[in-house]
Amino acid sequence: MSTAEDLCAQASACLSEKNVRQAIKLLEEAVESDPDLVVAHENLAGLCFLTKDYERAVQLYQRAMRLDPKNSAAMINLGAVYNKMKNYQEAVKTLRSALSRDRRSPEAYYNLGIAHKGLNQLSMAVSAYKEAIRLDPEMAEAYSNLGNVLIEMKNHSQAILNYRRAVELKPNFKKAIVGLRKAEEQAYEAKQSHNPFGRLVNMEDVERKNKEVEKTLVLTAQQRYEDREIIHRLAKDGQRIAEEVVEQVKQELEASILELSRLMSEERDSRTWLSHQKQFRLAVENFRQNISSLKEKVEQIRDHERHIESDFCSN
Repeated sequence: MSTAEDLCAQASACLSEKNVRQAIKLLEEAVESDPDLVVAHENLAGLCFLTKDYERAVQLYQRAMRLDPKNSAAMINLGAVYNKMKNYQEAVKTLRSALSRDRRSPEAYYNLGIAHKGLNQLSMAVSAYKEAIRLDPEMAEAYSNLGNVLIEMKNHSQAILNYRRAVELKPNFKKAIVGLRKAEEQAYEAKQSHNPFGRLVNMEDVERKNKEVEKTLVLTAQQRYEDREIIHRLAKDGQRIAEEVVEQVKQELEASILELSRLMSEERDSRTWLSHQKQFRLAVENFRQNISSLKEKVEQIRDHERHIESDFCSN
């Protein structure tokens, strides 16, 4: 009579021949023969995952974890199953538990990125995917999924870079190729159709027409005054928009910083979270500086408009 280990070996041979059904049957026999054999539960759970029998896969991985509480691989795989079931909350919980045991697992961070994306926690998904890439720079799927998140965040330039890296690693990676094409198209459209004041225009056409008009049009004093009124309103609107963006960034990003602080307090290795927090604060500060520069430019427009207004009135 074959032992449970023998049955597992026979199942592996069946898998090499792509006989999944027979492999499942052999592993079921192995589990029945030795209910405490962890590898039999894990291998059978993996095949259940492959055949989309997710409920059974969950039960088998949970059984493997009870037999071996330090089995981080089973936890990571269980998190992947929860992602397939779209039970993202449970996936996050399971994967964080796995990371508390093995913080060097790129697969755990990769699946955590999927879970955060499923919960629409895009910034946290970005952080998870970046950590997966840091631990495994050759993980093409992580680059591609990171591109998917960045394109939702309208960060087309970074999405393009990540898609390109994914394609470099896997030249026939269809999802990455499609994503790259989409990101490039959206980046081009955004560049062609958006100006700082939020109007959808083709800026190249506007500049061309303005040059044509400047060659032939002579404005009256009234027309100049009306033109300055328009500039004044645009500058005022631009400053208002910039102030709203600053307030929005303050509310949303500071809330994320607090969340990072909370997570940091739950982790054993606080140095890692301190590093993440430092990087996050630096990104916030850089963003605020950029917004401040925008406000400064808008104020310069208004100062210029006031200067012209003064000259006009004096004349």
